[in-house]
Amino acid sequence: MVYVVYVLQWFKSYLMDRSFQVLHGGLMSSVVHRPILCSVSQGSVLWPRLFILYTADLEDIANKHQITIHSFADDTQLYLCCSRNDTTSTIVRLQQCITDINHWISANRLKLNMDKTGLLWAGTKHVLSQEGVCFPSLQLAADTIHPSQHELMY
Repeated sequence: MVYVVYVLQWFKSYLMDRSFQVLHGGLMSSVVHRPILCSVSQGSVLWPRLFILYTADLEDIANKHQITIHSFADDTQLYLCCSRNDTTSTIVRLQQCITDINHWISANRLKLNMDKTGLLWAGTKHVLSQEGVCFPSLQLAADTIHPSQHELMY
């Protein structure tokens, strides 16, 4: 039982009484020591694990849409399979899933980085080169994510 107390104190030290600085426009602020009500220092060895725990609900959202999710640190990938004749309904399902994820993200003080959001259609050389196969873009509110043209995977 004593070990549990030490572990909890150690864990608590990563989350409480933190100080921080801000780098903006090449200028560094002075160190500020204030209670930080949310967040963990990105330099912390616990940061990736705590972030994954914090965002564990995303798996439930992806599962609801029957989409596979893979998360590591602050990077999340969604992927699913479809036939070449089913790309339109697949992209709609993906859009609905990302919309639900974005609602959860916003409600939990996070932000979806559209600059780092990409779309990749993968398949055999035969499927990707067939005439009439449509590889639609991803429409997320006002943002359009076009399929990566130079990274089509064979």
